[in-house]
Amino acid sequence: MKGAALRARECIRPLTSCCFGVMMAVGMSALTSSTAQESGLLTDAGRELMGIDGHYRAGHWTAVRLPPHVGNSVELQTTDGDGVAVVYEQKFIAEPSDNGDEPVFAYCIPGTEAAPLIIRSDSQPPDAVVRDPASVADGLQVMLKTRFPEVGVPAEGPSMISVDMPWVVVLGDPLDIDTIGVNELLGRPASVAVTRLDNADAAPDHELGYSGVDLIVVTGGAVDVLQQLSPAQGEAIGSWVRGGGRLLVTLGASAKSLLPAAPWLSELLPDEIVSSSVVTMDPSGFETFTNSQTRLQEFEAWQFPKVIGAGGATLSRVGEVLIAGRTSRRIGLPLAIRYTAGMGKITLVAADLDAAPFDQWPERLDLVTKLTGELLSEKRSEVGSSFRISGYSDLSGQVRRALDHFPIKRSIGFSIIALIIAALIALVAPLDYLLVRRVLGNPLLGWVTFPVVAILLSVALVMAAAPRSSDPEPPGQSTADDSDSLRPTGGDSLLRTRGIEFLDIDSSTRTSRLFRWSYLYSHPAQVVGVRAEPNSSLAAITASTTYQVLRPFGAPGREMGGIQIDAWNIPIHVPITRLDTHATAPRDQPEQSLTSRIGSLELAPRSSKSLALQMQLRTNIEASPVQRRRGSELLQGELTNPFDVDLLDAMLIYQNWVYLLPTRFPASVTVPDVDRLRQKNFRWQLSRQRALESSSQTEAWDVTETNQLDRLAEMLMFHDVVGGTRYTGLQNEILGHLDWTDLLNEDRCILIARCRAPWTTLSVETDAGTIIPAGETDSWVRVVLPVEEERRQADPNQ
Repeated sequence: MKGAALRARECIRPLTSCCFGVMMAVGMSALTSSTAQESGLLTDAGRELMGIDGHYRAGHWTAVRLPPHVGNSVELQTTDGDGVAVVYEQKFIAEPSDNGDEPVFAYCIPGTEAAPLIIRSDSQPPDAVVRDPASVADGLQVMLKTRFPEVGVPAEGPSMISVDMPWVVVLGDPLDIDTIGVNELLGRPASVAVTRLDNADAAPDHELGYSGVDLIVVTGGAVDVLQQLSPAQGEAIGSWVRGGGRLLVTLGASAKSLLPAAPWLSELLPDEIVSSSVVTMDPSGFETFTNSQTRLQEFEAWQFPKVIGAGGATLSRVGEVLIAGRTSRRIGLPLAIRYTAGMGKITLVAADLDAAPFDQWPERLDLVTKLTGELLSEKRSEVGSSFRISGYSDLSGQVRRALDHFPIKRSIGFSIIALIIAALIALVAPLDYLLVRRVLGNPLLGWVTFPVVAILLSVALVMAAAPRSSDPEPPGQSTADDSDSLRPTGGDSLLRTRGIEFLDIDSSTRTSRLFRWSYLYSHPAQVVGVRAEPNSSLAAITASTTYQVLRPFGAPGREMGGIQIDAWNIPIHVPITRLDTHATAPRDQPEQSLTSRIGSLELAPRSSKSLALQMQLRTNIEASPVQRRRGSELLQGELTNPFDVDLLDAMLIYQNWVYLLPTRFPASVTVPDVDRLRQKNFRWQLSRQRALESSSQTEAWDVTETNQLDRLAEMLMFHDVVGGTRYTGLQNEILGHLDWTDLLNEDRCILIARCRAPWTTLSVETDAGTIIPAGETDSWVRVVLPVEEERRQADPNQ
């Protein structure tokens, strides 16, 4: 019945929208303004409570600090990138007021700039007076109606941060990062958005609150703020780093008080650094690194070991020395080290850059920008020509065009539409002249012939657009979950899906994350519910789940080529059940059924919807380290498939070399000798470069190519290996968290492969029942393996 009513509404919508559109807009505007004045609910206040101190990114998870007197149930209603209303439902097991003065956060995703925000709760403030009965729904009282900030200058207050602007969150001194790109003469603001956390209340209590942040900086002056952070707020930063975030920490003499104030930071660092001491260092290493002409005095630094060994509880790897230095006694020690924590990067500087003698050093900003690579660079690659050709400026736009392609959805060229319109004109005009006037001799009959011809032609076009039994069916998933019990008894609901999935695992910390991007296509108009759950293969390797959310995905604008705006009356419901930081039960306690779902998803005729599944979990995968030849970059020894599923087209990547495994790498099978595998230059492998007689030829990247999804997946995973924007002509900002170029270092290698079946199942709840829509999902798995240097065996004769 819902589908029939929806189809009927689609038929009359074109006839009524023109007549009543203007009247409804004016009437609703007047009614909203009148209701707001009466209830006092519509306000622009509290924008500093959105995001991190008022800063946020559209299309990313955003923390919203809730007003006082919040109950157990909270709803945040905003709009996604399509302009559709989305309600994010979050429940707290324990009363938030039981946590004392700790801030309480809820999470949502504003899809556009200045998206509306409505906060509902089951708890009503004592002095609240309900003047608008419509503001109470399902027992929830509207607490606040406002909007997210618009795009502006982040240094001047709350604002939305654009995708092409780096976002840095600073605890302590910003180290002049907020002055990058500033030109007072031209009135040009900073090119880097800096959010300074002077108060712990603005720090989110879940890692999703930092999903749009590019870098977090912690300096010695952040001791007071770090002491104010709650355990949940500290763990949020630590989990964000392990999940792929970047952290810059300055450790000088202040490290004595900084490390005890931040237990989450001590857990990320090796024991050799946490238990170290202060030493006097010579500044010549910094001067040489920055080509400085200004002399520095000796300073007190936190002593870094020459080798970060196996003493850490989290890490057992060797850090990469960025700046070599020496003490005042001419003993060589590192001044800056970068190493990997989970899937993230941590850069340590053995100096308090916010204190003397660095606070007045002219080259301090150059030191910071060089340590952070191209992130804070003012020179960003242009994508103007690629945008004019493809219509999008980001690699995610090309992936989106590839995913949003279904065989059942036949495309019709403009020439065919023009011929249909010409045929309609040709039928109406001659028929009206020859038949009505000359044959019948009654011009009034034209009022009958004209609508008859229009209706017959419309019926013919609708029948031609309907799917036929001869249309090619996309291949379904050959998994155990595709049972007949999940098929509706009323026949095919004409739902199709297409997606791409990445499962990333760090074998050292056993941290894992999963990202699945799917498009759901419907031929007829219908309202459905969508749910996602792990398959048996993923459940077998999962020890605990940190969070799992299914939500609409996409960002408007030139990055993804723009998303069609089509406002609907039915809001999408997104229950969030695994973001409860105030729960009394442990977060890693397993549940009986871990399922994420979206309710009331309204699909227009012959339309699709973009959905994303995010998971962070801990695995029980036990992977053995890979051996490296002593004094060489070549790997050797055994390599075992750590999964109980076969891996297809597997590759073992180490620095700039790729070892090509057999086309099928069976489950739990061991390759005895890695060094006997075929080896290639990894950059040549990605760019399809071939060696000729006296030169080499590289395959150019086609920004309009959408038929090779596996090629797009490889570029998403290692975009910067081939030169990034210089090779593809596109940015990689929306899905930049999938790029693992920074993990290709000396102490780890990456096993990458395709999987025959996805790790998660996407099912749809319709009026006819629950089904798994036909379609295909390209599933990839990446495992980070530690690399150990071959140990020299002792001579028994000595």
